[in-house]
Amino acid sequence: MPLDTGTRRRPVNGPTTQRADARFRLRAQPFLAGVLWVLAGLIMPGPATAQDDGGVYVSPHGVEDEYFSAIERVEGEFGPYATELSDLYLGLGQSLLSTGDYEQALDAFHRGVLVVRVNSGPNSPDQVNYLYLIANVLTLLEESEEVEGILRNIHFINWNHYGENDPELLPALERLYEWFLRARPPGSAIADDDDYKAMVQLSGEMAYVSETTRGLSHPDTAAAYRRLGEAEFQLARYIIESDEIAYVVHGVEAMEVRTDAQAIARKRYDAGGQAFGKYLESLSADETNTTVDHARARVEVGDWFLVFGKSRTARRYYEDAYRALAGSEEYVPLAEQLLSQPKPLYFFDPTANLPEETKAALQDIPLDVSMTVTRSGDARRVEILNPPAGLSEDDLEQIERQVREMTFRPALREGKIVSTEGFVWRYDLQAAAVDSP
Repeated sequence: MPLDTGTRRRPVNGPTTQRADARFRLRAQPFLAGVLWVLAGLIMPGPATAQDDGGVYVSPHGVEDEYFSAIERVEGEFGPYATELSDLYLGLGQSLLSTGDYEQALDAFHRGVLVVRVNSGPNSPDQVNYLYLIANVLTLLEESEEVEGILRNIHFINWNHYGENDPELLPALERLYEWFLRARPPGSAIADDDDYKAMVQLSGEMAYVSETTRGLSHPDTAAAYRRLGEAEFQLARYIIESDEIAYVVHGVEAMEVRTDAQAIARKRYDAGGQAFGKYLESLSADETNTTVDHARARVEVGDWFLVFGKSRTARRYYEDAYRALAGSEEYVPLAEQLLSQPKPLYFFDPTANLPEETKAALQDIPLDVSMTVTRSGDARRVEILNPPAGLSEDDLEQIERQVREMTFRPALREGKIVSTEGFVWRYDLQAAAVDSP
């Protein structure tokens, strides 16, 4: 699904975003049945419908027959495209979703879109709520090409309605970004190359629009560039991991493909580094930010370099952050605390790669993992302390292997990076988000 509408621009002096030739092949997966309701709850309120003009009321708990009767009454009195019908079709569709009648729900949402378009125009933003629900249902029905068209249409409507120089475009882009984040989460089996590219493009657009309309120093601009860096990280990681799989499968014949993939990943790495550079630049331009804000930002940039194996560059950013805090009497204690312990690094929530039944059984049991974290951020001598009875030997080996493959931010002592032996990390199988540095 090419999101590019032809009006998008790249972030000013920032990394380029993906062009229209990036198609999003949204392959539906069974697990999205659980995601649908999360998305629907975020996208739309409940289906209560009260109309002043027609005197029509349908209880949120009413059955489909009540909606059909109300629709028939409104059509008879006001015509087949009466404005009151759009909300009635919305309520009908949501009611049908609750019973699992996806085909009829889809038809109801399409009819609601038609009513909106007749009354408000073919590119009216009033139809976007319906379009998101349609995209969710089509994903469940495995209608990939139709989902592509719906998401492309949402993207076009947003840019067409708001234009590139209106900050009101930002919430619309955020909403589309969140759709991918929740329906096609990075790191999941369902996310493919085009989903990662979509998130890069959308976060790049948010960075561009925020900087253009609100200025480089605005907090939203800094947040957008940080998000762009995170999205580039996910794309680069996906390219590297996918290439490794292809290499194992195809052997020597994949050597040329492997080289190309590494070059592409390198471009994404460079783009992510530029995005984090703009993040720092944006924070520096905001005079309300404190020394602590700047120090934390430099730590995050250091994290970016470290996860890609650039430990020397990362060390420079960490030590700069320490010196900035230690140079002020007010923040000397914080300078010692901020990087006093190792910390696992990732840009989205980590996931324990275990069978679902295992994770379900252990969801309330955190694991204490002992290790040595080297100055380069590598985990050595990994051991799970007092493992619960529910974990098999294979589970234990898999978790320990995952921890060894992770990158940890090393600790600082008196402003210098050190190796930490006997570090104990509490590994939550539910993968709660890590607090900011």
